[in-house]
Amino acid sequence: MNWIQRSVMAVPALLVAFSASSALSQQGDSINWSVTPYFWASDTALDLTVQDTEINGGVEIPFSDLLDVLDTAIQINVEGGKGNWSGFVDFTYLETSDTIDRPLINIATNSKQTFIDAAVAFWPDGNGSQLSIFGGVRYSDFDERYDFLLGADSVVTRRSSADYFDALLGVRYRFDLSERWGLLTRGDLSFGDSEGTWLVQGLFAYTVGKRQQNRILFGYQYKEAEFQDGGLNSDFSYAGPMAGFNFRF
Repeated sequence: MNWIQRSVMAVPALLVAFSASSALSQQGDSINWSVTPYFWASDTALDLTVQDTEINGGVEIPFSDLLDVLDTAIQINVEGGKGNWSGFVDFTYLETSDTIDRPLINIATNSKQTFIDAAVAFWPDGNGSQLSIFGGVRYSDFDERYDFLLGADSVVTRRSSADYFDALLGVRYRFDLSERWGLLTRGDLSFGDSEGTWLVQGLFAYTVGKRQQNRILFGYQYKEAEFQDGGLNSDFSYAGPMAGFNFRF
């Protein structure tokens, strides 16, 4: 799936989050915006099964190995809201490539993964308070390419792609530890095209600046996801430290 197709497939997800902030902007008050570029250094584990029979013995890929083959990584969260409502989009795009050398054949691999969470959040005590409950969609897209090099001019290419739309439900809570320190927590789950995903996150937040408007974020995130494509069942788990910078305006 190319970038144009991927963008078209992601439009419904983006509309879910931005519909809330668009409606709020028509009321005349200014919207509070938050932009957070971040980096999640996650280890990856993958179990593949066919009809309940494990076929890969479980594969674990530490982040250090992923970093060696990583070509592109884009991770950002954007949120806008006011009053008791907000809308956010969390976007991740990863591209890796590698070459596997064998005595009679070389295999060039290229993998692209796109993950988008788009949701509307309700804040019982007002936007920016401690508790928010959110619902929306989670979009996951996988695009794999394998080039089998059989000789100097002989190439056999195989491609596979799959995408999944899920309903997303979750909750966020901020613990205020001191004037500048806080602990941001998040938990969510999704269901639909996938066999189910869930995520938990804990991030320490340190407020910086004279107006204490921006925040340095660091902590840990864990995510599990199960996908089925035909008779093949793929169980992913991602876990690792996370860091970012939160701009608020």
